[in-house]
This record gives sequence, C-alpha cells and structure tokens, in this order.
Amino acid sequence: MFDKRKLILAAVITLVGVLAGCGNNQPVPVVVPTAEALQSALPQATATQTTAVPSEVQAATTVAPAPAQTAVPTPVATPEAKPTPTKTPAPTTLPSVPKSNKLVMIDPGHQRVGNNAPEQVGPDTRETKAKVSSGTVGVRTKKPEYVLNLEVSLLLKDELVRRGINVAMTRETHDVDISNKQRADMANEAGAALVVRIHADGDASASTKGFSVLYPSAAQPAVKPIAAESKQAAGFLLAGMQQATGSKGRGLSARDDLSGFNWSKVPVALVEIGFMTNPEEDELMSEVAYQQKLAVGIADGIEQFVNGK
Repeated sequence: MFDKRKLILAAVITLVGVLAGCGNNQPVPVVVPTAEALQSALPQATATQTTAVPSEVQAATTVAPAPAQTAVPTPVATPEAKPTPTKTPAPTTLPSVPKSNKLVMIDPGHQRVGNNAPEQVGPDTRETKAKVSSGTVGVRTKKPEYVLNLEVSLLLKDELVRRGINVAMTRETHDVDISNKQRADMANEAGAALVVRIHADGDASASTKGFSVLYPSAAQPAVKPIAAESKQAAGFLLAGMQQATGSKGRGLSARDDLSGFNWSKVPVALVEIGFMTNPEEDELMSEVAYQQKLAVGIADGIEQFVNGK
C-alpha cells in the first residue's frame, strides 16, 4: 500500500513539473507535500474517487424516465341504445259468444194456488183476465197441471244446460205467486233471446189430444216487433217435438188474448204438450220417458232458433 502511495506522489510531482515548464518559462515553485499531508490527503481522495465512480456509472446507465403522458382516451362511439325487441303477441281474437249462450227463459205455467185478481191482458187493451190460475187436472192421473208443467220444464232445463245453453226459469217451485204479466216482465228485464212457456191443455171432449205451439198474433200492436221471430221459434219447437215423438201434433196457432204474450218484448212461444182431459195422453205425459222425448224435441227447436239469431 505504501509503494502505491509513493508512485502516486511521484506522478503528481512529475505532472507539476511539466506544467511548470509550460508558459512563460518562469520557474514554478514546487511544493512537495510531506508524508503526513500525503497520508491525510490520500484517504480523502480515495474516498472521493470510489464514491464518484458509482455516481457516474449510475448517471451513465440510468435513464431518467420520461414524464408519463396522460393517455387521452380515444372517443368511442356509443351505439344508440335500442330497446330489446320483444315479440308483440298477435292480437287475440276474442271468440264471439256462441248464440247458444244467449239466455232462454223457461216459464212452467201456473202455480199451486191461483191468483184470480184481474190483470190487464195487454198494453193495447182494457180487457182483463185472472193474473194466474192453477190450471187443469189430469183426468186419469189426477195430477195438477202446474206439477206436470214443472216436471217437463226441469227436464228441458237440464237438456239445455247439457247443450251449453244459458237458462233461467220463472219458477222452480209450486209455492209462488207470479202473474202472467210479471212472468213476461221477468223475461224482458233479463233480455231473454226466447221465452218458452210450458203448459198442458184441456178440452170438453175427451177425445181431443195432441201437442201444439202457440205464438203471439201480430194483430196486437204491442207484439208486432216480436211477432215474426216468435212465429219462427214456434215452428222450430213444433218440428222438434214432431221429430222426437214421432207424432204430428196439432200444429201452430196465433193468439192475441194471452197476457204472457201481449206484455212480452222478446220472442215468446207457448207449448201445449198435450191434453190432460184425454185419458191416454194424460197417462202418457206423466211417463218420464215421454217427458224426456218432449224435452229433447223442445230443446232441439230452441237450439235451432237461438243459433240462427
């Protein structure tokens, strides 16, 4: 280590001498440092030298990072928001109400206790009749007409309901007090497509028999709006019973003296299912099988009428 210091010192002296010889050729005094000075100076120089090297290397090899440039976001075209297409359901076509669902009013004629109070036969006449009677009685069965009428009417109701036809009844019991005008009013208020009145007939002659269908006469001004349709319905009812029973019956008849017709504002027909004053027909009409035939035939006529309206 000491030899290296001597070499360094000699190099410094030589360098000073060379420098001193340059210029104006004036002798430059050479100051020879003492060994103590050299010893005190060398560690400092060495420290400075060793410290400086890493700094230079670092300066030479380390590249200061360029200031980061703030990235300017490239504008991106935002697609126009479109609602997700939904399939619009095809318009539902509501089925038309089947004509068979129009209301049919069944009026089982009479009641247990009649009401003989007078009632105007129609709006266009001053004639009066009893509000409602108990009807006739079977000559052989002794069955009251109001009972027979309700038996057949209930079978008819069941038959119509089975076919999907909307049905209302003026009565389903015998213990009522409903006049013929009131029965017509019930159907008017309900907006019935057709009223079918169920009755049984009577005659002074025991030989008279057969079913028939009555309808309002256009001779009454009040029923002119419904006369044609009522007659048409009566024809369908008659044909239905003829087909179901195999009997011709007595045909159609127009009437202008029935309160249940003259107060009606909707088509109406009255079925006389037979004569209770005829012994054979009286018994026949009480047979359930025959009653069912009548119900089916009447229902066929009703269905044909309401489906054709």
